[in-house]
Amino acid sequence: MTQVGSPAHTLNDLDAMSIEQAQALSFEERDSLLDLIIADGRHDATGSVSYRSGMYTDFFDEDLTRMLKVKAVKVYVRGTTPSDFDGEVVGDNFMEQYRACFRHVETTLTAGRTSFSRVVNMVVFLTNMDNWAKFNEVFREFVPNPPCRAVIGTTGLAQPPLTIEIVDCFAYRVAD
Repeated sequence: MTQVGSPAHTLNDLDAMSIEQAQALSFEERDSLLDLIIADGRHDATGSVSYRSGMYTDFFDEDLTRMLKVKAVKVYVRGTTPSDFDGEVVGDNFMEQYRACFRHVETTLTAGRTSFSRVVNMVVFLTNMDNWAKFNEVFREFVPNPPCRAVIGTTGLAQPPLTIEIVDCFAYRVAD
């Protein structure tokens, strides 16, 4: 998935390439460039530091030309809760449920051949916004790079014991 070390090419190199030249690069080279594209697309609206700084970015600028050049594929994960495949809620408290939910998303991202490091957007419902700080603690455990994010308080989810649902999450990967 994500290459360790310095990439063989820069975004300037990619911008100078034709689509054909870029798509002729090895999978590893395109994969490394995707990380640079995603990092370059994350933006804050101002340079001002706010209470939420570091938790999410204000917007993601999807550069479709660059994405096309590296053969990027968008992976969607939706409607993920801490329920197992039998519909039973995993976790006896909200922290365990939060971690179970993020582990389920991680499983799906892995199956989609991507990871939390490439997530650029996430929408989450919480049934108790009093747990905001604890949610952010778990969020930091799983999500290394700040995506665009919305966390919305709700009075309930599909099953009454559920405390969290990751309603929408999308990431990128490079096609073979």
